Amino acid sequence: MSFATHRDAAALPVARARRFSAARDSGCRRVAVATLVLAAFFQAPCAPLRAHGPDHDVVLRLTEDLKQDPGNVRLRLERGERLRSHGDLEAARADFVEALRLDPGFQPARVRLAFVERSAGRTNQALALLDETIRREPDHLLALSARADLHARRGAPAAALADYNEVIRRAKPARPELFLARARAQMAADTNAVPMVLAGLEDGIRQLGPVPALESMALDLERGRGDTAAALRRIDGLLKAADRKERWLAERGDVLADAGRAAEAKAAYREAIAAIDRLPERQQRTIATGELRSELAAKLAAGTAARRPSPPSP
Repeated sequence: MSFATHRDAAALPVARARRFSAARDSGCRRVAVATLVLAAFFQAPCAPLRAHGPDHDVVLRLTEDLKQDPGNVRLRLERGERLRSHGDLEAARADFVEALRLDPGFQPARVRLAFVERSAGRTNQALALLDETIRREPDHLLALSARADLHARRGAPAAALADYNEVIRRAKPARPELFLARARAQMAADTNAVPMVLAGLEDGIRQLGPVPALESMALDLERGRGDTAAALRRIDGLLKAADRKERWLAERGDVLADAGRAAEAKAAYREAIAAIDRLPERQQRTIATGELRSELAAKLAAGTAARRPSPPSP
């Protein structure tokens, strides 16, 4: 069963995500929108299942089916997941527990039960369930990913890093969010690990292409440590491939402003405004493009004062 997701690859601030959203080109759009497989693990449950609606009808149908086939663990899994996704955690828990009673080796029920325990705040129980799944099935990527994220949230970055490394090694291909999560775990485990973090992000970029979230995190790290040359090389490479260049030109101006190269920064900002002016009117009128144009005009008026970003927080 697939899950709806709510985290995007960026774990970056909303403003930065918006800033880079239009920089996606057709070659990387498919992987840029890929979502983390375990997002449902930490998704806040919805309101309890309403008395009417398609999900309610499905639950009723599954209930009738279970009356005819009470030992069917897959029916219990499906009903439990419907209930869990709508916030009825205890009813969902009962279905998953019963599925495991009927078939102790049915790992999908054990993993979903871990989701329930985590949503209910029973972190230790969730971790124990994931540990058991991984003991039985070392290649269970959903369990490994969920355990990695759980370790990170519990303040155990070294354990999280080990699990993320394992998932990335086994996944074909790994999703962008895994590389971002691993980078945050590395920074949490060792704030001096910037070279290692950058190497990990570059590994993701080699595998997946120029995913904006990976590129922007790497760029922030390079800017944060004052590596102007590396940041400019990265932006220039992205500019060559980008259909929409205005945002990378604006970023180039910021890097130059950080380095005290005001004249070059102004030139980059002007190029960005010119790139906006060449867009079709419909694209020029979008909120994000209008905000960017205003920011560029303000920077030119203020003398291109940019601020170097701090390294991404773990």
